[in-house]
Amino acid sequence: MLLVKTYVDRSAIHGVGLFAGEFIRKGKKIWRFVEGFDRCYSPRQFAKLPKPARDYLKSYGYRVDGEILYTVDHDHHINHSDDANTFWRNGYSVASRDIPKGAEITNDYREFDPVLCAAFLKKK
Repeated sequence: MLLVKTYVDRSAIHGVGLFAGEFIRKGKKIWRFVEGFDRCYSPRQFAKLPKPARDYLKSYGYRVDGEILYTVDHDHHINHSDDANTFWRNGYSVASRDIPKGAEITNDYREFDPVLCAAFLKKK
């Protein structure tokens, strides 16, 4: 669940992205998993989903600790950057530096998904 004001807009990185709707100070918690709001699928649960649902999650889900995480809010529009302005700490996405209002919020996907969310995309 996003903990700061944001909006979705066109991204110079890829398609659309998530942008800061307010100034976000370095160290501020930006996102956390909220049971009952966000959704986590085991590989077995994921495999049982209809193909259109699996295809959607392949684009907007993350693989974390062996499970597929889907964030219900616009967090799933955060794009990857090798120089991300967030990092993962103790269950939170945290601003690694000040993020001005209007700046794109980015993650380094390798922090929580070493293969850029593609581990469960490979067809057998």
